Amino acid sequence: MNILLRCCGVIVLLFSLNSCGILAANKSSPWVRLTTQTANFHADNDNVTLDGLSAKKFYNHLRVTCARGTVNIKKIKINYENGEFQQFRTAGLMTKDSISPPQLLDYVDSKITAIEINYHSLGNKKLLTAGITPKAIIEVWGKEQQPIVFS
Repeated sequence: MNILLRCCGVIVLLFSLNSCGILAANKSSPWVRLTTQTANFHADNDNVTLDGLSAKKFYNHLRVTCARGTVNIKKIKINYENGEFQQFRTAGLMTKDSISPPQLLDYVDSKITAIEINYHSLGNKKLLTAGITPKAIIEVWGKEQQPIVFS
């Protein structure tokens, strides 16, 4: 009888932990992907204009991820709706699945209109055809500014 109660308790505990995991997974993240760029095998400067839903929101932090390949990100320039801009110096060399630390945006009360990324992707076309070094994929993420609720 005692073993049966323990087994039932363990089963109830497992179900409750699983349901908590499901609830946590359904919670939306405040991070929004603003742009995804595929880097060619040379120094380049991409200028991305935000449109759609991401252009209508306010952000207070920015971070960069490298989803694939290897890239040296030299700088990122954020252009705001109010005419101001902000430049970031990044950690430099980023490899697959690396994430930069979040950086605070200066003009959280102004919407982002464009993002300029200056980078140099490492590798070359011969290594790409051999499957050794794929082109890098750079993602820029913005953390949505949460509304202030007064009670």
